[in-house]
Amino acid sequence: MTMKKLFNILLVSLLIPVLTACNDDDEARSWPDGYDRKYYTFYDYEYDDLGNPTLVNQTLSVDRNSTELTPLAVKFASEITRDYDIEVRLYLRNSPHFLKELGVSKAPTWQFLTPDSLAVPGVDFQLLDSDRRVLTPVRSDTVTYYSLIFPRAEKGVRQLYIESLGNNDYDHLRSAWFSLSLFPVDATTTESLYETSINHITEQYELYSISRSYLRRINFE
Repeated sequence: MTMKKLFNILLVSLLIPVLTACNDDDEARSWPDGYDRKYYTFYDYEYDDLGNPTLVNQTLSVDRNSTELTPLAVKFASEITRDYDIEVRLYLRNSPHFLKELGVSKAPTWQFLTPDSLAVPGVDFQLLDSDRRVLTPVRSDTVTYYSLIFPRAEKGVRQLYIESLGNNDYDHLRSAWFSLSLFPVDATTTESLYETSINHITEQYELYSISRSYLRRINFE
């Protein structure tokens, strides 16, 4: 190998990391202002009879006396890694305001506005991570949520499980609503299916969910 060829090989090997970094910078600069700080989360895809992925809101039925775990998978979408982590908040929404806005509690019975109808973590169920470890909900004055961390904003899916605790103190239906949105989202029209809603916002990023797949109702029967 001539000295000239060896020099060219060394030059190319040194330039590759620089060119790659430039491409990454160009890609980041190509996003609309602020868009590179916006991320999305939703329940992982379901599949239709033909094997096509779909995004849907669902009601899941759980036999309160069963020992089987009910899977619940949360997806975080991202194409840009960061030097900070993203927290996805999975809200447990049993407040009267949320359930009224959702249209679950209606006159004249106003079901689910009393504690008798609401499933309670640690009483009716536990939420487990992929290693079957119990997740502890974060409780504030206004909301209760489970914190799911995605390191360096890398996209991925968190596989969770709902474990029934066999609460037979009640002989009627008890329900819980897991929401990836702070607010109920209208998903009744074709146009509204494309709407988004806030999961939460920090100084570093904004996280949103989508109307097609932000809600899971869990019925303990």
